[in-house]
Amino acid sequence: MKVLAIIPRTRFVLRPYRRIATWYSSYYMSGSAIGKGVVKNVSRTGLRVLGDHSLMPGSDVCVRLLLGVNEPPLEIARASVRWTNQQEFGLRIEHLTPHAAHRLADLIKADLSLRPPKAP
Repeated sequence: MKVLAIIPRTRFVLRPYRRIATWYSSYYMSGSAIGKGVVKNVSRTGLRVLGDHSLMPGSDVCVRLLLGVNEPPLEIARASVRWTNQQEFGLRIEHLTPHAAHRLADLIKADLSLRPPKAP
C-alpha cells in the first residue's frame, strides 16, 4: 500500500524587493517578551529571523538590528509576524522612521554592490 504525503499548498508571492542574506544579531520585543536572534535575510519590507523565543503569527514586535561595533543599531519600530516555523519567523516591516528606512536601503544597496556580477 502506498502512503502519500499531503503537502500543504503555499501561495506564490512575488516580492517587491530583493532579499539579501545576512547574519546580524538582533533583539526583538513583543509585549513583555524579549528575545535575541539572528537576522538571516532582510529586504526593504521584511526580514527572516532565527530567535530564541517563538512568536505567534499576527503579533507585533519591535526589532533592533546590531550592524556592527561602531554603528548604532537599526531600529524597526513595528513589524508583524507573518509566519513561524519553530524558532524561525518572518516579519513584515510595518513602521520605520525615515532615518531607519534610509539606513536599511543603504545597507541593502551596499550589500548588492559587493556581490560579483552574474556570469552571462
